[in-house]
Amino acid sequence: MAQSDPVVKVLDVCRVAPMPHTPNSTAQTTLPLTFFDVLWLRFPPNQRLFFYEVPYPEITLTDTILPKLKHSLSATLQHYLPLVGNLKWPPDSGKPIVQYIEGDTVSLTVAESEANFYHLSGSLFREAEKFHHLLPSLPASKTTVPVLALQVTLFPDAGLSIGYAAHHAVFDGKSISMFMHSWASICRHGDDSTLTTELTPFYDRTVIDDPSDIEKAYLDGWLAHNGPNNRSLEIWDLKAPPDTMLGTFQLTQANIESIKKWVEAKWQEKQTEKPAFHPSTFAITSAYTWVCLIKTRRLTTKKVQLVISVDCRARLEPPIPSTYFGNCITGRIIDADTNELMEDYGVAQAARAIGEAVGGLDDGVLNGAEEMISKLLSIPDEGFLSIAGSPRLENYNTDFGWGRPKKVELVSIAKSRAFTLSDSRDGNGGIEIGVVLKKLLGKNYPTHYEYFSLLVQIENELNYRNHNNQQQAI
Repeated sequence: MAQSDPVVKVLDVCRVAPMPHTPNSTAQTTLPLTFFDVLWLRFPPNQRLFFYEVPYPEITLTDTILPKLKHSLSATLQHYLPLVGNLKWPPDSGKPIVQYIEGDTVSLTVAESEANFYHLSGSLFREAEKFHHLLPSLPASKTTVPVLALQVTLFPDAGLSIGYAAHHAVFDGKSISMFMHSWASICRHGDDSTLTTELTPFYDRTVIDDPSDIEKAYLDGWLAHNGPNNRSLEIWDLKAPPDTMLGTFQLTQANIESIKKWVEAKWQEKQTEKPAFHPSTFAITSAYTWVCLIKTRRLTTKKVQLVISVDCRARLEPPIPSTYFGNCITGRIIDADTNELMEDYGVAQAARAIGEAVGGLDDGVLNGAEEMISKLLSIPDEGFLSIAGSPRLENYNTDFGWGRPKKVELVSIAKSRAFTLSDSRDGNGGIEIGVVLKKLLGKNYPTHYEYFSLLVQIENELNYRNHNNQQQAI
């Protein structure tokens, strides 16, 4: 249940059961974990908020919209039975399983808030604690954890938010995004509870091959962590630092193209041989944000690390269906010299490191994967960042019938030392970037201008370079 708060009042805690599933339903009642899942066994849940501007009075929200949301959720869950169940570690099992038992339900908290909807759904820096009361939690014990919890918070005459807490050992961003798109589709289409092929989850775990016994390495790592033989399913209780602020800024497609040109020019200046790859939008956006955050946080460590996640579905041999339900991501840890990234060519250096890490996946996406858990558990907090989300998840296409979300916020980055990449709400090909910083000196720091000052520097240098080239041509 959501925590109590002066401006958030819990109206109800519902238990939503799946509709009786049809004979041809592909949903399964029990799912074994794969090594992809075991990697995230005790990580905090993903917590995301979708804000929708629906300026209806309270009576319309409670009597019309809420029943529709509950009914469509029940219809959706018949296709996603594992979400209704629990993650368990039976005494006679060597690893945890996801199990749905007839009668299991999903917790749906209904609340009402007096907070300023437009402030919370904006892009300026806002206190992270203001979002926590809009989100559910996953009560975990050593042997059992719910897979999913949901919360709908009403803002009368303004809108509503839909928040979830999703256990990371059960599904990755693509899978939970597929569920949210499914729920939205069924809600939008009324009584039609069928799903398109693109939204129908694929549950067959036999498609995941593990010849290197990565699963054993991950299970051994968790059993030894705070062990020996630590079989606990209790989730890490990470706390967001006090005065944590969440903010959003955007890079337009034009911004990204400018940075690409600048990076290529810097490569030509610093290297005798140009890299074999072109800077991708992912590499450029990640590099730019990484360097901005290093400069803004004034890190003093000699080395910094960036963890990138990679969807393996299309990279495995043979590839598996894109609708595979569960975790199917691996990671790469990029080490860099802090001082080099602080130099004027820092973004180009970061883009090169990210591009090389992604390019190395062609040699085998799971090469060295068995060492990932030991590396993740040993990375020092200072200087460590990771990337959450992806523009490919298309969160802004999650339309329940009221249009695109006004704002989508991955609130769990306040605890996880990550920044987020998402599609842009206006659909123009830009990237929305979510960041976390501490509030300093009683003000929101930094301003958006301070982030974009690096972009201004890049564009000014490009303009100067282009002007010189034109002069030489004359």
